[in-house]
Amino acid sequence: MLISFQGVTKRFGRHVALADVSLNVTAGELLVVIGRSGSGKTTFLRCVNGLVVPDSGRVTIEGRSVTGADKPSLRRGIGYVIQSGGLFGHMTVAQNVAIVGRARGDAPRTRMARADAVLATVGLRNLQERYPSELSGGQLQRVGIARALYADPPIMLLDEPFGAVDPLSRMDLQDEFVRLHRQLRKTMIFVTHDVEEALYLGDRIVVFDDGRIVQVDTPQGLRQSPASEDIARFLRRRSVEGVS
Repeated sequence: MLISFQGVTKRFGRHVALADVSLNVTAGELLVVIGRSGSGKTTFLRCVNGLVVPDSGRVTIEGRSVTGADKPSLRRGIGYVIQSGGLFGHMTVAQNVAIVGRARGDAPRTRMARADAVLATVGLRNLQERYPSELSGGQLQRVGIARALYADPPIMLLDEPFGAVDPLSRMDLQDEFVRLHRQLRKTMIFVTHDVEEALYLGDRIVVFDDGRIVQVDTPQGLRQSPASEDIARFLRRRSVEGVS
């Protein structure tokens, strides 16, 4: 295993976001996390990079506790992509990607060369000098993925990365993402509220409900043998509104 959750519980006031969650994620796996709004998906994701600290239980990466880790060092090994992209409007595409290198202390020439390389990886070789306002929603998300790839992290966390993209662009991004995962074989945890997206992308799918894992299975296994009628109804819906 690469990432391990061991009896993790997290509360926000009276709300139990995670309740005794245990799960192992293997190296190179694309794990998709799905569930209703407020079910614990995003809290689960943020426990991996230390943005959320469990009240009890442990999260480990290669056997080392996330809670006790040096957070800057931890996050250098974890790419993080959010729905909004988080790009700086006054910077070009290349500068937005290269900002990771500036934080690492890379030389300017090294930063731009690496930015060019990862932009080519996500199909944006010719857009380095554009600004975020000049890009489509799908292109913006590709830039966000490129920036997360800059430091070549072994782990990538993606929180509703395609949620704000129009349906046709979203389908293109899904195809591109499958290709990217096959090419790079990084360990990826991908949160979505779209059932079809989860079934298309995931090596395994984790279904959350009220802070608990209610089923973990392959897409085929989930389709054929949902663990309950609630999950069966959930899977019959194309998507679940909102995020957690």
